[in-house]
Amino acid sequence: MFIGHYGMALALKRAEPKLSLGTLFIAVQLVDIAWGATILLGLERVQIHPGWTAATPLQFVYYPITHSLLAAGLWAAAASIAWYTWPTKDTSGHGRAALIVALAVASHWFLDLVVHVPDLPLAGNDSAKFGFGLWNSIPLTFTVELALLGIGLALYLRGGSRNHPVRRGWAVGFAAVLAAAYIATTLGPPPPSVRAIGISAIAMLLTLAAVGGWIDRGRSTRATR
Repeated sequence: MFIGHYGMALALKRAEPKLSLGTLFIAVQLVDIAWGATILLGLERVQIHPGWTAATPLQFVYYPITHSLLAAGLWAAAASIAWYTWPTKDTSGHGRAALIVALAVASHWFLDLVVHVPDLPLAGNDSAKFGFGLWNSIPLTFTVELALLGIGLALYLRGGSRNHPVRRGWAVGFAAVLAAAYIATTLGPPPPSVRAIGISAIAMLLTLAAVGGWIDRGRSTRATR
């Protein structure tokens, strides 16, 4: 799952407008950002295996630190606590926003469950592993990913207020470019190396979060994060 995570972030922005898209983009992809770091450090392992599934050549050999259900819960709790304790002058609805951050982080595992083959562990690498295997079909993968992004975008565009304006043109343009890039990457050649995967995962996901934060700034006079 890739662009579907951003659909979740856009939808959660509607649920809690005080959270910036930058924050939510990082939250829904936090475990993949961490995964990029763990494979660079050799703590988790992935292999490039063209044909492993129709939609991705990546064979996830070992990644319970970031992609087990237990880890998703721990990452979610840590992110929620970090957001809640971050110094800010705007404390209205702070607890609710922290819970939304936790939900955003935890949602990653459940959305991945839809597309992954059975390689998502419950806890350690030797625990039961799950995955519905949508990656075995490119048409179904694209349909679900694009639908999730579209639904999230539609919900986001229905929101907005004087304090939290929605920049509709930029949001639609971002979603369109993101979808086109995802399709092109999926249909393109496999990545050149595991190191390149780790570096690009971190750099790309943080860049997308920065773009999301910029889009969400709008004309608001209130500082959000």
